[in-house]
Amino acid sequence: MEYVLAHQGGWDEFLMFALPIAIAIGAVKFAERRGAKKRSELEEAKPRDN
Repeated sequence: MEYVLAHQGGWDEFLMFALPIAIAIGAVKFAERRGAKKRSELEEAKPRDN
């Protein structure tokens, strides 16, 4: 396996750099969507005093 990932023109180094960043961005977007959904659910459940 080391032979396959050893100096393959730079694409393997790029993946080692880009993959953790992509995972972090995905996690942040997931958390934002989940938070927005929770926020809207809480606002819908809140009684209105008008």
